[in-house]
Amino acid sequence: MIPLAAGAVVALVAAAAGPETPDPSIAFTERIRAATQRYHERSEAITDGYRLIGRDFPAMGEHWVNIGLLFDGEYDPDHPEFLSYVVVDGAPRLLGVAYGLPLLHGEVPPALPGAGAIWHDHAGSLEEETLLPHHHGAGNTPGPRLAMVHAWVWLANPEGLYAADNWAIPFLRLGLTPSPQAPVAAGKTLSLLMGGDAYLIDAVVAAAAPSAAARLQLEAAVARVKRAAADLAAEDRGRLTPAQEVQLAESWLGMWREFDAALSPTGRERVAHLAIR
Repeated sequence: MIPLAAGAVVALVAAAAGPETPDPSIAFTERIRAATQRYHERSEAITDGYRLIGRDFPAMGEHWVNIGLLFDGEYDPDHPEFLSYVVVDGAPRLLGVAYGLPLLHGEVPPALPGAGAIWHDHAGSLEEETLLPHHHGAGNTPGPRLAMVHAWVWLANPEGLYAADNWAIPFLRLGLTPSPQAPVAAGKTLSLLMGGDAYLIDAVVAAAAPSAAARLQLEAAVARVKRAAADLAAEDRGRLTPAQEVQLAESWLGMWREFDAALSPTGRERVAHLAIR
């Protein structure tokens, strides 16, 4: 039992501390949702000037950009420069937004509320950034660059609201709901079933320039893991068990061990930090 005096001290401290401070990103998320609600109808986004740019990324979907907003030099939470869509069962689904600001070296983008709100830089060509995206910290890229940050306000991201990649997307594409503890690598494995296999091979080839024999080994490893993932996904439409999700994640890690064994030392070094790894 706590003595009366000690109990009084505890009560006073608790009262002084007051209610727990709310996460500022929650209000920010609701603000973005209110501003972009109408873009669930992609025709509304097209009417407002958004156009598809680049390819469909396994963990980001399609980027729809409003060029006028991108080059106005302003950051406005209610008018994001990018919208993220994926097509599910033939219909576009709005997943979130991204803000983009063209900056010169030394210029810093504005702060966003909440944890993990880190802008990343893009400085390469569209082709380069498609296969080998660079998620540097803002301001670390010499010369002009595009500072960008995602906000996944319409599809929860297991790695956080502002993470660049959202590996819940492969689950969504397949009509599956991930468990709260689903490993990120499970989503990466499932992406192989929805075009991610070609993207993965293209990214590894672009980074490592493997020999013809090594490329055949890479393609064989991807095909084997893809078949195993398809078998698991077909077992129960709607939800995988946590054990199945772990099995998918282990398949992904095992595939990369095969990649490392097939590549040269230089190639292994070049793929070590791929965003998709």
